[in-house]
Amino acid sequence: MSISVYNRNSEETIALLAIQLMPGVGYKRMNRLVAGAVRHGCTLLSLLDHEGADIQRRFPWLDAGAASILANHNPRRREIAEAHIRNARRHDILPITLLDSAYPETFRHSLGESAPPLVFARGNIELLHLCSGAVAGTRAPSPRGVTAARKAAECIVEHVRVVTSGGAFGVDWAAHDAAIEAGGATIIILPQGLLTYRLPSKWRHAYDTGNVLLLSESLPDAPWQTHAAVARNALISAQAQVVCVIEPRKQGGSILTLRHALRQRKPAFVTPCTALATELRAQVAPLSHLGRAIASLDWQAVRQRRRHVVQDELL
Repeated sequence: MSISVYNRNSEETIALLAIQLMPGVGYKRMNRLVAGAVRHGCTLLSLLDHEGADIQRRFPWLDAGAASILANHNPRRREIAEAHIRNARRHDILPITLLDSAYPETFRHSLGESAPPLVFARGNIELLHLCSGAVAGTRAPSPRGVTAARKAAECIVEHVRVVTSGGAFGVDWAAHDAAIEAGGATIIILPQGLLTYRLPSKWRHAYDTGNVLLLSESLPDAPWQTHAAVARNALISAQAQVVCVIEPRKQGGSILTLRHALRQRKPAFVTPCTALATELRAQVAPLSHLGRAIASLDWQAVRQRRRHVVQDELL
């Protein structure tokens, strides 16, 4: 059964969220449940519509832990999930599950079982399926850091149009600004719900003309959360084909984004490289090399690889 056509109705989206809200269901377990359902021709809704005692008999492919969680689920969670999905759609927020064709291939390919099973998008979702470059860095950059962030974003826009960053003050804002001013587009990956984020007025026109996408793995009304700010760094790197890090600290989001990029085997460019520990410095290139490197990438081949990721790789 093709993933691209598997989930065409809101009931499956609601069922996925209801299961994900259960205690003990993290991303890896949820992804394995979805993979099992696809392999065995089940719907996620069918995992909820059963008498608790007979779930292992009906679904023998479930592992004992998942079967126990599902057998003891509270039907109220399905109502809560439905309320969240309806609230999202009421505010023009699109819930995208990993069963949907709109789900970004980059998340599946770069994050595997750690990919978020459900994300929420607002704006031009076509941007999710274009090549992009990420820019991340400190919230308190020096003037030189701001200039570096802007130049990195302009270079990315020149070659692939789309910049991905986190929407935080400092380097992120400079990158989003520069991308929009250069006539490009930008993806803002947020550590909070899309309903609790206020888009800066200076980006409103770009949003209205299809050049901004807001994306979050948090529920639509979730406040800013530290753990979400940490987790979204993996998404920023996963969405991009190249990653630029400006004035990283020894700890914090920018260095985490860099480590994610290296684990995901993304080309990484940093300024200043002297800010990094020796073992990291050997794995990155100076930001000054970005233009030459990005120009030499075979972007057509990258696009082809993105389009031909097979189901077994994704799940």
